[in-house]
Amino acid sequence: MNYPLFSAFPGLEEKVPVVAIAKLPTPVEPATQLAPNLWIKRDDKTNTLYGGNKVRKLDFVLADFFRSGKKKLVTMGGIGTNHGVATAIYGLQMDIPVEIYLFEQPLSPYVQRNLKLMHRFNAKLNYRGGLFNTALQFYWDKLIHSNNTYHLPAGGSNLAGCIAFVNAAFELRQQVQAGLSPEPDTIFCPVGSSATLAGLSLGCRLAGLKTRTVGVRVAPSHLGPLPICTEATITKLQADCYRYLCRLDPSLKGVELPTVELQHNFYGKGYGHPSTDGEWAQQMFKHTKLKLEPTYTAKAAAGVLNYCANHSDKTVLYWHTANSAEVDELAAKADCSSLPEALLKFMKNPLD
Repeated sequence: MNYPLFSAFPGLEEKVPVVAIAKLPTPVEPATQLAPNLWIKRDDKTNTLYGGNKVRKLDFVLADFFRSGKKKLVTMGGIGTNHGVATAIYGLQMDIPVEIYLFEQPLSPYVQRNLKLMHRFNAKLNYRGGLFNTALQFYWDKLIHSNNTYHLPAGGSNLAGCIAFVNAAFELRQQVQAGLSPEPDTIFCPVGSSATLAGLSLGCRLAGLKTRTVGVRVAPSHLGPLPICTEATITKLQADCYRYLCRLDPSLKGVELPTVELQHNFYGKGYGHPSTDGEWAQQMFKHTKLKLEPTYTAKAAAGVLNYCANHSDKTVLYWHTANSAEVDELAAKADCSSLPEALLKFMKNPLD
């Protein structure tokens, strides 16, 4: 197991549970074929069955589920949610009943594959149409079933998921100290549900790294009047996580929290919609072994490449959050005819 956060703060080890799903540490590799100052953190390799940043979060989230004593896990996301796939796969491995509330997004082949995977791994799928209605149903379920159900926010972005990326920053520090990577001046990552950026920002500060962390927003900033992916919402998650860790181990106190940095200009038309910048980044990344998908990684990579081109004097780390394990054969085994009727109807009449 590789949880260097516990080595730095031993008081946390007995108080923060983990289950070892992710294969850590993930590699750090130079990407000079893209930019001479660019490195990539390969969180696509967190597991050979299904990887990505969501698996790193599940080390802490599923351990928190078991500690809670709840009997079922309910979460939410778009119909192509990577978080939903990871939770379905590893929830089934651990005999956890998983239910996922789903909202609409453009029905690309990648999204269809993820939908099949969630179904293939026995998640109960509840398609509720738009994001607002889906969120309403999720929080209504939380209100009436809190006694026996663990309600996990979209993207696995609760305190446990945030702590996973505090630990990830300490993992990066270990790699820097071992000479496997230079200390980055800047880290870029996609931001949808916020825990990756919140945890990395906090973790870099706690680890004593001089690195600034920058998020590229890939999700709606607001749901009606309610902020859901803004500097303020990420700042709150970071602060909540820090206060929680300080309660568990007071030796963490006395740190000034970093300012959250979020880029908004690569979001494009909407959640899950391809963008011109993202398509350009996908073309650029064809020079590597990494594949980008349009919802998260292509938009974040566009932000990274733009920054590298304009800051050649800075060492930049792109935190790659997608899965790279081959899962097409697993998806092909899904019996789509048994999908819920609302999902079958959507697949016949998808969004543009």
